[in-house]
Amino acid sequence: MADISDFAEAFEDWWAANGKLFLKYVSIPIVASLIGYGTNVLAIQMTFLPLEYFGVGEAFFHKWGFSLGWQGIIPSKAEKMARKACKMIMEKLMNLRDVFDRVDPDRIVECLQPVMRRSMERVLNDVALTHAPSVWTSLSFETRDELVTTVCEQSPPYIAAMIDDLKENIEDVLDLEDCLVEKLTEDKALINEVFARCGESEFRFIERSGLYFGFLLGLFQAAIWFVLKEVIKEGGIYPELPTWWFLPAAGALCGYATNWIAMWLIFKPINPTTYCGCVTLHGSFLRRQEQVSEAFALISAQRLLTAENCWERIIFGPQNHKMERIVAKHVKRAIDDQVGFIRPLVPLLVGTEAFLAAKEQAASLVFEEFPSMVHTTYDYTTEAMRAEEQLRTRLQALPCEEFEGVLHPVFEEDEWKLIAVGGLLGLWVGAFQAVFVFGEE
Repeated sequence: MADISDFAEAFEDWWAANGKLFLKYVSIPIVASLIGYGTNVLAIQMTFLPLEYFGVGEAFFHKWGFSLGWQGIIPSKAEKMARKACKMIMEKLMNLRDVFDRVDPDRIVECLQPVMRRSMERVLNDVALTHAPSVWTSLSFETRDELVTTVCEQSPPYIAAMIDDLKENIEDVLDLEDCLVEKLTEDKALINEVFARCGESEFRFIERSGLYFGFLLGLFQAAIWFVLKEVIKEGGIYPELPTWWFLPAAGALCGYATNWIAMWLIFKPINPTTYCGCVTLHGSFLRRQEQVSEAFALISAQRLLTAENCWERIIFGPQNHKMERIVAKHVKRAIDDQVGFIRPLVPLLVGTEAFLAAKEQAASLVFEEFPSMVHTTYDYTTEAMRAEEQLRTRLQALPCEEFEGVLHPVFEEDEWKLIAVGGLLGLWVGAFQAVFVFGEE
Protein backbone atom coordinates (compact mmCIF):
# COMPACT_ATOMS: atom_id res chain seq x y z
CA MET A 1 0.00 0.00 0.00
CA ALA A 2 2.92 2.29 0.71
CA ASP A 3 4.17 1.88 -2.83
CA ILE A 4 0.80 2.75 -4.28
CA SER A 5 0.43 5.79 -2.03
CA ASP A 6 3.94 6.92 -2.96
CA PHE A 7 3.08 6.55 -6.63
CA ALA A 8 -0.18 8.46 -6.18
CA GLU A 9 1.62 11.23 -4.31
CA ALA A 10 4.31 11.42 -7.00
CA PHE A 11 1.64 11.56 -9.70
CA GLU A 12 -0.19 14.33 -7.87
CA ASP A 13 3.04 16.32 -7.61
CA TRP A 14 3.74 15.77 -11.32
CA TRP A 15 0.19 16.65 -12.30
CA ALA A 16 0.30 19.83 -10.22
CA ALA A 17 3.47 20.86 -12.00
CA ASN A 18 2.75 19.55 -15.53
CA GLY A 19 -0.92 18.59 -15.78
CA LYS A 20 -2.03 21.75 -17.47
CA LEU A 21 0.82 21.54 -19.98
CA PHE A 22 0.06 17.85 -20.60
CA LEU A 23 -3.56 18.62 -21.41
CA LYS A 24 -2.46 21.31 -23.83
CA TYR A 25 -0.35 18.82 -25.75
CA VAL A 26 -3.03 16.13 -25.62
CA SER A 27 -5.41 18.64 -27.17
CA ILE A 28 -3.23 18.88 -30.29
CA PRO A 29 -3.99 15.42 -31.82
CA ILE A 30 -7.61 15.70 -30.66
CA VAL A 31 -8.03 19.08 -32.33
CA ALA A 32 -6.15 17.82 -35.41
CA SER A 33 -8.58 14.91 -35.59
CA LEU A 34 -11.55 17.27 -35.35
CA ILE A 35 -9.99 19.54 -37.97
CA GLY A 36 -9.56 16.57 -40.30
CA TYR A 37 -13.13 15.42 -39.77
CA GLY A 38 -14.64 18.90 -40.01
CA THR A 39 -12.77 19.87 -43.16
CA ASN A 40 -13.66 16.60 -44.85
CA VAL A 41 -17.34 16.94 -43.94
CA LEU A 42 -17.26 20.48 -45.26
CA ALA A 43 -15.56 19.27 -48.43
CA ILE A 44 -18.41 16.82 -49.06
CA GLN A 45 -21.04 19.48 -48.41
CA MET A 46 -19.25 21.87 -50.75
CA THR A 47 -19.27 19.20 -53.42
CA PHE A 48 -23.09 19.03 -53.47
CA LEU A 49 -24.39 22.26 -51.96
CA PRO A 50 -25.75 24.80 -52.50
CA LEU A 51 -27.61 23.87 -55.67
CA GLU A 52 -27.63 27.49 -56.84
CA TYR A 53 -24.91 30.10 -56.50
CA PHE A 54 -24.88 31.78 -53.10
CA GLY A 55 -22.79 34.90 -52.66
CA VAL A 56 -22.31 38.46 -53.80
CA GLY A 57 -20.67 40.24 -56.67
CA GLU A 58 -20.79 37.35 -59.12
CA ALA A 59 -21.38 39.58 -62.14
CA PHE A 60 -18.82 42.17 -60.98
CA PHE A 61 -15.99 39.74 -60.20
CA HIS A 62 -16.70 37.33 -63.05
CA LYS A 63 -14.41 39.19 -65.46
CA TRP A 64 -11.49 38.39 -63.14
CA GLY A 65 -12.44 34.75 -62.99
CA PHE A 66 -13.66 34.53 -59.39
CA SER A 67 -16.61 35.43 -57.19
CA LEU A 68 -17.33 36.00 -53.50
CA GLY A 69 -19.60 33.04 -53.05
CA TRP A 70 -20.00 29.36 -53.71
CA GLN A 71 -22.08 26.86 -55.61
CA GLY A 72 -21.69 23.11 -55.12
CA ILE A 73 -19.07 21.69 -57.46
CA ILE A 74 -21.51 19.24 -59.04
CA PRO A 75 -24.38 21.76 -59.52
CA SER A 76 -21.97 24.41 -60.83
CA LYS A 77 -20.65 22.02 -63.47
CA ALA A 78 -23.88 20.09 -63.96
CA GLU A 79 -23.89 20.28 -67.75
CA LYS A 80 -20.23 19.39 -68.15
CA MET A 81 -20.43 16.47 -65.72
CA ALA A 82 -23.72 15.29 -67.19
CA ARG A 83 -22.20 15.42 -70.67
CA LYS A 84 -19.26 13.27 -69.51
CA ALA A 85 -21.49 10.73 -67.80
CA CYS A 86 -23.96 10.55 -70.70
CA LYS A 87 -21.18 10.29 -73.27
CA MET A 88 -19.82 7.32 -71.36
CA ILE A 89 -23.29 5.75 -71.24
CA MET A 90 -23.91 6.12 -74.96
CA GLU A 91 -20.41 5.18 -76.13
CA LYS A 92 -19.52 2.34 -73.76
CA LEU A 93 -22.56 1.14 -71.86
CA MET A 94 -25.65 1.33 -74.02
CA ASN A 95 -26.48 0.68 -77.64
CA LEU A 96 -29.71 2.51 -78.36
CA ARG A 97 -30.70 0.26 -81.24
CA ASP A 98 -30.13 -2.89 -79.16
CA VAL A 99 -32.28 -1.47 -76.36
CA PHE A 100 -35.24 -0.63 -78.59
CA ASP A 101 -34.94 -3.83 -80.62
CA ARG A 102 -36.34 -5.58 -77.54
CA VAL A 103 -39.61 -3.65 -77.84
CA ASP A 104 -42.35 -5.73 -79.47
CA PRO A 105 -44.62 -3.57 -81.72
CA ASP A 106 -47.57 -5.92 -81.15
CA ARG A 107 -47.26 -5.43 -77.39
CA ILE A 108 -47.25 -1.66 -77.93
CA VAL A 109 -50.47 -2.00 -79.91
CA GLU A 110 -52.00 -4.01 -77.05
CA CYS A 111 -51.05 -1.27 -74.58
CA LEU A 112 -52.62 1.40 -76.80
CA GLN A 113 -55.95 -0.40 -77.25
CA PRO A 114 -57.64 1.04 -74.11
CA VAL A 115 -57.12 4.65 -75.25
CA MET A 116 -57.04 4.24 -79.01
CA ARG A 117 -60.78 4.53 -79.57
CA ARG A 118 -61.09 7.91 -77.88
CA SER A 119 -58.21 9.33 -79.90
CA MET A 120 -59.38 7.88 -83.22
CA GLU A 121 -62.86 9.27 -82.57
CA ARG A 122 -61.39 12.78 -82.15
CA VAL A 123 -59.29 12.48 -85.30
CA LEU A 124 -62.14 11.16 -87.44
CA ASN A 125 -64.58 13.75 -86.13
CA ASP A 126 -62.21 16.71 -86.72
CA VAL A 127 -61.26 15.59 -90.23
CA ALA A 128 -64.87 14.90 -91.23
CA LEU A 129 -66.15 18.22 -89.85
CA THR A 130 -63.39 20.08 -91.71
CA HIS A 131 -63.73 18.44 -95.13
CA ALA A 132 -67.25 16.97 -95.22
CA PRO A 133 -69.26 18.63 -92.46
CA SER A 134 -72.69 18.20 -94.04
CA VAL A 135 -72.15 14.52 -94.77
CA TRP A 136 -70.75 13.85 -91.27
CA THR A 137 -73.52 15.65 -89.42
CA SER A 138 -76.14 13.84 -91.48
CA LEU A 139 -74.90 10.46 -90.27
CA SER A 140 -76.54 8.85 -87.26
CA PHE A 141 -74.57 8.38 -84.04
CA GLU A 142 -74.67 4.61 -84.61
CA THR A 143 -73.11 4.98 -88.06
CA ARG A 144 -70.39 7.28 -86.77
CA ASP A 145 -69.70 4.84 -83.96
CA GLU A 146 -69.39 1.98 -86.44
CA LEU A 147 -66.90 4.00 -88.52
CA VAL A 148 -64.77 4.68 -85.45
CA THR A 149 -64.91 0.97 -84.53
CA THR A 150 -63.80 0.03 -88.04
CA VAL A 151 -60.87 2.46 -87.93
CA CYS A 152 -59.77 1.08 -84.54
CA GLU A 153 -60.04 -2.52 -85.71
CA GLN A 154 -57.98 -1.85 -88.82
CA SER A 155 -55.34 0.36 -87.14
CA PRO A 156 -53.13 -2.23 -85.34
CA PRO A 157 -51.08 -3.38 -88.37
CA TYR A 158 -50.29 0.21 -89.27
CA ILE A 159 -49.36 1.14 -85.70
CA ALA A 160 -47.10 -1.91 -85.49
CA ALA A 161 -45.45 -0.96 -88.77
CA MET A 162 -44.98 2.58 -87.47
CA ILE A 163 -43.26 1.26 -84.30
CA ASP A 164 -41.02 -0.92 -86.46
CA ASP A 165 -40.14 2.15 -88.52
CA LEU A 166 -39.41 4.08 -85.33
CA LYS A 167 -37.11 1.31 -84.05
CA GLU A 168 -35.29 1.24 -87.38
CA ASN A 169 -34.62 5.00 -87.17
CA ILE A 170 -34.36 5.36 -83.39
CA GLU A 171 -30.88 6.91 -83.44
CA ASP A 172 -32.14 9.69 -85.74
CA VAL A 173 -35.40 10.26 -83.91
CA LEU A 174 -34.13 10.07 -80.32
CA ASP A 175 -31.05 12.13 -79.35
CA LEU A 176 -30.79 10.33 -76.02
CA GLU A 177 -27.50 11.88 -74.93
CA ASP A 178 -28.90 15.40 -75.21
CA CYS A 179 -32.09 14.23 -73.50
CA LEU A 180 -30.18 12.88 -70.49
CA VAL A 181 -27.94 15.95 -70.29
CA GLU A 182 -31.01 18.20 -70.34
CA LYS A 183 -32.69 16.22 -67.56
CA LEU A 184 -29.60 16.29 -65.35
CA THR A 185 -28.92 19.97 -66.01
CA GLU A 186 -32.49 21.07 -65.35
CA ASP A 187 -32.68 19.07 -62.11
CA LYS A 188 -29.42 19.68 -60.25
CA ALA A 189 -30.69 17.67 -57.30
CA LEU A 190 -30.94 14.67 -59.62
CA ILE A 191 -27.33 14.80 -60.75
CA ASN A 192 -26.35 15.23 -57.09
CA GLU A 193 -28.34 12.09 -56.31
CA VAL A 194 -26.63 10.12 -59.08
CA PHE A 195 -23.14 10.88 -57.78
CA ALA A 196 -24.13 10.67 -54.10
CA ARG A 197 -25.60 7.18 -54.47
CA CYS A 198 -22.68 5.93 -56.55
CA GLY A 199 -20.09 7.31 -54.13
CA GLU A 200 -22.01 6.85 -50.88
CA SER A 201 -19.32 4.68 -49.26
CA GLU A 202 -16.50 6.86 -50.57
CA PHE A 203 -18.04 10.02 -49.17
CA ARG A 204 -18.47 8.35 -45.78
CA PHE A 205 -14.84 7.24 -45.95
CA ILE A 206 -13.73 10.82 -46.70
CA GLU A 207 -15.57 12.08 -43.62
CA ARG A 208 -14.31 9.39 -41.25
CA SER A 209 -10.77 9.34 -42.57
CA GLY A 210 -10.36 12.90 -41.36
CA LEU A 211 -10.62 11.63 -37.80
CA TYR A 212 -8.02 8.90 -38.26
CA PHE A 213 -5.49 10.73 -40.38
CA GLY A 214 -5.98 13.94 -38.42
CA PHE A 215 -5.24 12.17 -35.14
CA LEU A 216 -2.09 10.49 -36.52
CA LEU A 217 -0.82 13.75 -37.98
CA GLY A 218 -1.71 15.46 -34.71
CA LEU A 219 0.56 13.08 -32.78
CA PHE A 220 3.49 14.02 -35.00
CA GLN A 221 2.49 17.67 -34.69
CA ALA A 222 2.43 17.47 -30.87
CA ALA A 223 5.81 15.70 -30.74
CA ILE A 224 7.49 18.24 -33.00
CA TRP A 225 5.84 21.14 -31.14
CA PHE A 226 7.07 19.73 -27.80
CA VAL A 227 10.64 19.53 -29.09
CA LEU A 228 10.52 23.02 -30.59
CA LYS A 229 8.88 24.77 -27.63
CA GLU A 230 9.79 22.80 -24.50
CA VAL A 231 13.19 21.35 -25.42
CA ILE A 232 14.79 23.81 -27.81
CA LYS A 233 13.16 27.11 -26.79
CA GLU A 234 12.17 26.70 -23.12
CA GLY A 235 15.10 24.33 -22.46
CA GLY A 236 17.53 27.07 -23.32
CA ILE A 237 19.08 25.51 -26.42
CA TYR A 238 17.75 28.30 -28.62
CA PRO A 239 15.70 30.71 -26.46
CA GLU A 240 15.10 33.12 -29.33
CA LEU A 241 13.62 30.46 -31.62
CA PRO A 242 10.42 31.88 -33.18
CA THR A 243 7.69 29.26 -32.74
CA TRP A 244 4.53 31.29 -33.39
CA TRP A 245 4.32 30.01 -36.95
CA PHE A 246 4.40 26.28 -36.23
CA LEU A 247 0.86 25.53 -35.03
CA PRO A 248 -0.86 27.53 -37.81
CA ALA A 249 1.42 25.90 -40.39
CA ALA A 250 0.91 22.45 -38.89
CA GLY A 251 -2.89 22.98 -38.76
CA ALA A 252 -2.90 24.02 -42.42
CA LEU A 253 -0.81 20.98 -43.34
CA CYS A 254 -3.09 18.70 -41.32
CA GLY A 255 -6.27 20.02 -42.99
CA TYR A 256 -4.65 19.85 -46.41
CA ALA A 257 -3.12 16.41 -45.94
CA THR A 258 -6.23 14.69 -44.57
CA ASN A 259 -8.27 15.81 -47.58
CA TRP A 260 -5.52 14.90 -50.03
CA ILE A 261 -4.94 11.44 -48.52
CA ALA A 262 -8.68 10.70 -48.54
CA MET A 263 -9.02 11.71 -52.20
CA TRP A 264 -5.97 9.69 -53.17
CA LEU A 265 -7.11 6.53 -51.41
CA ILE A 266 -10.49 6.65 -53.14
CA PHE A 267 -9.20 6.70 -56.71
CA LYS A 268 -5.60 5.50 -56.47
CA PRO A 269 -4.02 3.22 -57.31
CA ILE A 270 -6.26 2.56 -60.30
CA ASN A 271 -5.11 -1.05 -60.43
CA PRO A 272 -4.17 -3.17 -57.38
CA THR A 273 -0.57 -2.26 -56.51
CA THR A 274 1.70 -3.95 -53.98
CA TYR A 275 4.07 -1.80 -51.94
CA CYS A 276 7.11 -3.10 -50.06
CA GLY A 277 6.16 -6.60 -51.11
CA CYS A 278 3.42 -6.92 -48.51
CA VAL A 279 0.85 -4.10 -48.69
CA THR A 280 -1.59 -4.09 -51.62
CA LEU A 281 -3.57 -0.91 -52.26
CA HIS A 282 -6.43 -0.35 -54.65
CA GLY A 283 -8.67 2.71 -54.84
CA SER A 284 -11.73 2.09 -52.67
CA PHE A 285 -14.12 3.29 -55.39
CA LEU A 286 -12.55 0.90 -57.88
CA ARG A 287 -12.72 -2.00 -55.44
CA ARG A 288 -16.47 -1.48 -55.24
CA GLN A 289 -17.00 -1.61 -59.00
CA GLU A 290 -19.72 -4.26 -58.75
CA GLN A 291 -21.76 -2.41 -56.10
CA VAL A 292 -21.27 1.00 -57.72
CA SER A 293 -22.38 -0.43 -61.06
CA GLU A 294 -25.59 -1.68 -59.48
CA ALA A 295 -26.31 1.70 -57.87
CA PHE A 296 -25.52 3.65 -61.05
CA ALA A 297 -27.61 1.34 -63.23
CA LEU A 298 -30.56 1.41 -60.83
CA ILE A 299 -30.84 5.19 -60.51
CA SER A 300 -30.14 5.72 -64.22
CA ALA A 301 -32.88 3.28 -65.21
CA GLN A 302 -35.36 4.63 -62.65
CA ARG A 303 -34.78 8.35 -63.14
CA LEU A 304 -33.15 8.87 -66.54
CA LEU A 305 -33.46 6.02 -69.04
CA THR A 306 -37.20 5.70 -68.61
CA ALA A 307 -39.80 5.07 -71.27
CA GLU A 308 -41.49 8.33 -70.28
CA ASN A 309 -38.33 10.37 -70.88
CA CYS A 310 -37.68 8.63 -74.19
CA TRP A 311 -41.21 9.14 -75.50
CA GLU A 312 -41.26 12.72 -74.29
CA ARG A 313 -38.05 13.41 -76.20
CA ILE A 314 -39.30 11.64 -79.31
CA ILE A 315 -42.56 13.60 -79.37
CA PHE A 316 -41.44 17.02 -78.09
CA GLY A 317 -37.69 17.05 -78.65
CA PRO A 318 -35.76 18.91 -81.36
CA GLN A 319 -35.98 15.90 -83.68
CA ASN A 320 -39.73 15.44 -83.30
CA HIS A 321 -40.29 16.42 -86.94
CA LYS A 322 -38.69 13.09 -87.89
CA MET A 323 -41.16 11.21 -85.76
CA GLU A 324 -43.95 13.30 -87.24
CA ARG A 325 -42.84 12.22 -90.73
CA ILE A 326 -42.92 8.55 -89.67
CA VAL A 327 -46.44 8.95 -88.28
CA ALA A 328 -47.60 10.81 -91.39
CA LYS A 329 -46.23 8.11 -93.70
CA HIS A 330 -48.16 5.32 -92.00
CA VAL A 331 -51.36 7.30 -91.44
CA LYS A 332 -51.48 8.25 -95.11
CA ARG A 333 -50.79 4.66 -96.14
CA ALA A 334 -53.58 3.49 -93.87
CA ILE A 335 -56.02 5.97 -95.44
CA ASP A 336 -54.99 4.99 -98.98
CA ASP A 337 -55.39 1.29 -98.13
CA GLN A 338 -58.82 1.84 -96.58
CA VAL A 339 -60.04 3.82 -99.57
CA GLY A 340 -59.04 0.77 -101.58
CA PHE A 341 -60.66 0.14 -104.93
CA ILE A 342 -62.64 3.41 -104.93
CA ARG A 343 -59.45 5.49 -104.60
CA PRO A 344 -59.57 6.60 -108.31
CA LEU A 345 -63.04 7.98 -107.66
CA VAL A 346 -62.11 9.92 -104.52
CA PRO A 347 -60.76 12.99 -106.36
CA LEU A 348 -64.07 13.13 -108.27
CA LEU A 349 -66.13 12.81 -105.08
CA VAL A 350 -64.32 15.20 -102.75
CA GLY A 351 -61.60 16.76 -104.93
CA THR A 352 -57.90 15.99 -105.10
CA GLU A 353 -56.83 18.92 -102.95
CA ALA A 354 -59.43 18.17 -100.28
CA PHE A 355 -58.38 14.50 -100.19
CA LEU A 356 -54.70 15.40 -99.76
CA ALA A 357 -55.56 18.01 -97.14
CA ALA A 358 -57.67 15.47 -95.25
CA LYS A 359 -54.74 13.04 -95.17
CA GLU A 360 -52.39 15.77 -93.94
CA GLN A 361 -54.81 16.80 -91.24
CA ALA A 362 -55.38 13.22 -90.14
CA ALA A 363 -51.62 12.61 -89.90
CA SER A 364 -51.13 15.82 -87.91
CA LEU A 365 -54.00 15.00 -85.54
CA VAL A 366 -52.75 11.46 -84.90
CA PHE A 367 -49.34 12.87 -83.99
CA GLU A 368 -51.00 15.37 -81.65
CA GLU A 369 -52.86 12.51 -79.96
CA PHE A 370 -49.64 10.63 -79.19
CA PRO A 371 -48.94 12.30 -75.81
CA SER A 372 -52.36 11.27 -74.52
CA MET A 373 -51.88 7.69 -75.74
CA VAL A 374 -48.30 6.57 -75.14
CA HIS A 375 -48.47 6.78 -71.34
CA THR A 376 -50.19 3.38 -71.46
CA THR A 377 -47.01 1.89 -72.96
CA TYR A 378 -44.56 3.13 -70.30
CA ASP A 379 -44.59 0.06 -68.08
CA TYR A 380 -44.14 -2.41 -70.90
CA THR A 381 -41.51 -0.32 -72.72
CA THR A 382 -39.44 0.12 -69.55
CA GLU A 383 -39.63 -3.61 -68.90
CA ALA A 384 -38.69 -4.48 -72.49
CA MET A 385 -35.78 -2.03 -72.69
CA ARG A 386 -34.02 -3.67 -69.71
CA ALA A 387 -31.82 -0.60 -69.43
CA GLU A 388 -30.80 -1.36 -65.86
CA GLU A 389 -29.55 -4.83 -66.76
CA GLN A 390 -27.53 -3.61 -69.72
CA LEU A 391 -25.98 -0.71 -67.83
CA ARG A 392 -25.08 -2.87 -64.84
CA THR A 393 -23.43 -5.70 -66.76
CA ARG A 394 -21.46 -3.44 -69.07
CA LEU A 395 -20.37 -1.12 -66.29
CA GLN A 396 -19.17 -4.03 -64.21
CA ALA A 397 -17.13 -5.23 -67.18
CA LEU A 398 -15.33 -1.91 -67.73
CA PRO A 399 -11.56 -1.84 -67.16
CA CYS A 400 -10.54 0.00 -63.99
CA GLU A 401 -9.06 2.87 -66.01
CA GLU A 402 -12.43 3.58 -67.64
CA PHE A 403 -14.53 2.84 -64.57
CA GLU A 404 -12.65 5.53 -62.63
CA GLY A 405 -14.27 8.09 -64.92
CA VAL A 406 -17.72 7.39 -63.46
CA LEU A 407 -17.17 9.35 -60.24
CA HIS A 408 -13.75 10.98 -60.49
CA PRO A 409 -15.00 13.81 -62.77
CA VAL A 410 -16.82 15.14 -59.68
CA PHE A 411 -13.48 15.98 -58.09
CA GLU A 412 -11.04 16.02 -60.99
CA GLU A 413 -11.01 19.71 -61.82
CA ASP A 414 -11.90 21.20 -58.45
CA GLU A 415 -10.48 18.82 -55.88
CA TRP A 416 -7.68 21.34 -55.27
CA LYS A 417 -10.35 23.74 -53.95
CA LEU A 418 -11.63 21.18 -51.46
CA ILE A 419 -8.09 20.39 -50.33
CA ALA A 420 -7.24 24.09 -50.08
CA VAL A 421 -10.32 24.75 -47.95
CA GLY A 422 -9.12 22.03 -45.58
CA GLY A 423 -5.73 23.72 -45.36
CA LEU A 424 -7.28 27.14 -44.75
CA LEU A 425 -9.51 25.94 -41.93
CA GLY A 426 -6.58 24.09 -40.39
CA LEU A 427 -4.56 27.29 -40.52
CA TRP A 428 -7.23 29.20 -38.61
CA VAL A 429 -7.58 26.52 -35.94
CA GLY A 430 -3.81 26.25 -35.59
CA ALA A 431 -3.55 30.00 -35.10
CA PHE A 432 -6.30 29.80 -32.46
CA GLN A 433 -4.35 27.08 -30.60
CA ALA A 434 -1.12 29.06 -30.79
CA VAL A 435 -2.65 32.23 -29.34
CA PHE A 436 -5.29 31.00 -26.89
CA VAL A 437 -3.91 27.62 -25.80
CA PHE A 438 -0.15 28.11 -25.80
CA GLY A 439 -0.08 31.91 -25.51
CA GLU A 440 2.04 32.51 -28.61
CA GLU A 441 2.12 36.11 -29.74
